Amino acid sequence: MTLSNRFATADENRRFERFLDWLARRGRRASTVRSYTSDWQALTIWYRRHAHARFTAEALDADLLGAWRAAVRDKGRSPSTVLRRMAFARTYCAWLAQQGVMEDATNADLREEVRLVRTQRGPKLLAPEEVHRLLAQVDGRGCPRDQAIVYVLLDSGVRVSELAELDVGDVDFGRGELLVRRPRERRVPLPTRSARKLAWSLGERGLLELPESGEIVLPASGGWPPSHLVDPPHPAELPALRAVPTSPMPFGAAGAPAEWPLFVGERGRLSVNGVQRVVRKHAAFARVDATPQVLRHTFAFGFYTRTRDLVALAEVLGNASVESGRIYAQLAEATAEEAMRLDATG
Repeated sequence: MTLSNRFATADENRRFERFLDWLARRGRRASTVRSYTSDWQALTIWYRRHAHARFTAEALDADLLGAWRAAVRDKGRSPSTVLRRMAFARTYCAWLAQQGVMEDATNADLREEVRLVRTQRGPKLLAPEEVHRLLAQVDGRGCPRDQAIVYVLLDSGVRVSELAELDVGDVDFGRGELLVRRPRERRVPLPTRSARKLAWSLGERGLLELPESGEIVLPASGGWPPSHLVDPPHPAELPALRAVPTSPMPFGAAGAPAEWPLFVGERGRLSVNGVQRVVRKHAAFARVDATPQVLRHTFAFGFYTRTRDLVALAEVLGNASVESGRIYAQLAEATAEEAMRLDATG
């Protein structure tokens, strides 16, 4: 079969031909091959309209997949069509990961997004009371590392794969920012409460000098507390890496402490699956349905409701297009309409 889809790049057309050959070798029915081809073509058409570029598999991530699923649903397609297209995306992305086109961590994010939308009509979010229960649980039971993981995911909106790749030197306590290097390098605002959790986590590992008073001095960042109400601390008071760490180098690490993994387990850098297990554990204790992707959706919805700025949301989430964020705008409008309806009837 020779494909000529003008909504996809030439490389993508050839790549998808190889995917179809792979399906045939696995004994998939001709109807399945036709269905997957139709779903792929629908994805490429949608991408061309919204991203103004020809589709290539390198553009796929969990946010783009969520935006496409929302567009399919909003066009009035049946739930079975939505699920079928998500099944295609899951299979195609798994094959892309096998071929080395997509990183395993990105594929894990996509699979989690597919799992979430199997029973949800919109992005799964935590309600304010669920966020409170989760944070109360992790504050009460979690070690400093687990607390930092949950707070950073909820307060920054980074992908689980991005969080797992962070190094110690990617935390800027002076500016209240995280440096995310891949897949799109950007600086993410880090609220003071999350920065404090990270400082305690690094202090426990012997990488930071912790004050005897127990009070870590940090600038107001990430929107809270309001910077105009808090005097900036003297630079000498900010958390700084020890010249000589009191903890051994993590397994698999090399170089200076700034190059060591930010989050570690018994076997070195904490993997994506390791981060997911941390979140699932504390979510189960708190009795909330939370995963790293749910925390990212919760952050994104909260960010949009505060700013009403799709461009800023795309920047902080690391999305290539503002279209991925429109689902939060639609949800915010629906939430506001529901609140008005309740006020009118109450």
